[in-house]
Amino acid sequence: AQLLTPSAFQPRQDDSNPESTDRQGEGTPVRTKTRNEVFSGSAWDALKVRHILRRKVGKGLPNELVDKIMDAAEYWASEMAYMAVMPERSRQGNRVIVRQDHDMVVLKTVPLCFTKQGNDNASGLTPLPYRGTHPCRKIIFHLSSHDQGGGGDATGPELYQKESWTWFDTEVIHAAHKRGAAEWLENEKGLVAHQIGPGAGPFILDQTGYRSIGGNVEIVWHYLDDIEPDSEEAGIIERTKGRGRETLDGRGVRELQVGDAIAVWARARFPNWTNIVYNASAQVFWAV
Repeated sequence: AQLLTPSAFQPRQDDSNPESTDRQGEGTPVRTKTRNEVFSGSAWDALKVRHILRRKVGKGLPNELVDKIMDAAEYWASEMAYMAVMPERSRQGNRVIVRQDHDMVVLKTVPLCFTKQGNDNASGLTPLPYRGTHPCRKIIFHLSSHDQGGGGDATGPELYQKESWTWFDTEVIHAAHKRGAAEWLENEKGLVAHQIGPGAGPFILDQTGYRSIGGNVEIVWHYLDDIEPDSEEAGIIERTKGRGRETLDGRGVRELQVGDAIAVWARARFPNWTNIVYNASAQVFWAV
């Protein structure tokens, strides 16, 4: 799924002076101010609230009603993943630099409904409580980056016309809790790419736009999203916000299964194009 492209975050600039980017240090999330604070409790917090609603409210509410209350309040468990710090990557300072015709995984989430200690995603995994076969409810991506390369001067509602050959997309790693991190994906450390443009995975962000917004971008996938990818509305969002139309119908959230993980890829294509990533994080929420 295509998330966004880095040029969507801030104007093209020389990467030697990224003053507009709020960097929190290596491997830390982007602190984007939003209108509403997002609840980021643990599975145990959610279980406590369920217990109160089931046992302490009157004679106790039925499970079906408690489920609806928890979902309406978005009182869910969550796990956060940050941009990995790996010495073999093309890093300069606090940046990950993906150069022309290369791909790189900038983060991998913890398998859904698990928590972990340590760096190996398959070691130290502990299962957490969840509800239903497909418990994922929301994923919040924070990206801080910019592109560098040639391109046009599109502005206004057509800001996202294809003039940047850098972008972010995602790949679902099924049953990630059953295998080691080294077995997860091929070519994740920045080797030469084998495809020209965005592949079949959901496109998070096309970096052509957001040049007037600044360095930090938040993208939210929700299980109740229902915009059809081939609709006019999806086309407008893709052109004006740089968000991939495949991410707008909620399927990417609803179809995740327990143990699945998500890899966020940063990509760059063609001579002189570079994807410069300062920070990336993903917070995955699920029902308990």
